[in-house]
Amino acid sequence: MRLRQSKYFAGLAAARYDIIVSNPPYVGEVELQGLPAEYRHEPRQALAAGKDGLDAVRIILRNAAAHLRSGGILIVEVGNSQRALERAFPRLPFTWLAFQRGGGGVFMLTREQLARARAR
Repeated sequence: MRLRQSKYFAGLAAARYDIIVSNPPYVGEVELQGLPAEYRHEPRQALAAGKDGLDAVRIILRNAAAHLRSGGILIVEVGNSQRALERAFPRLPFTWLAFQRGGGGVFMLTREQLARARAR
């Protein structure tokens, strides 16, 4: 296993991976204003992702296939932005992961699913 930290895909060059996992910012403008006080300890850039909370996820979806090997998977947490994401990308067949101990808003897509959706 190799862990790589990069601002989106900038530091990856032509590298390809079996799995890409991301927990990008995914909080929209309206939701950001209503967050409880404890969230204000986080840097704004760790939370804020544009009007609908999808700015970072859009970049990831647009570029991930180019950095995944055949059969590779992308796993991304989008939290409360799940519905906005499904509306914005109705052609993507998101698999929403379930967890034994809570959590939600985490999807998985394969490289092939991403490539097919981009080809349309």
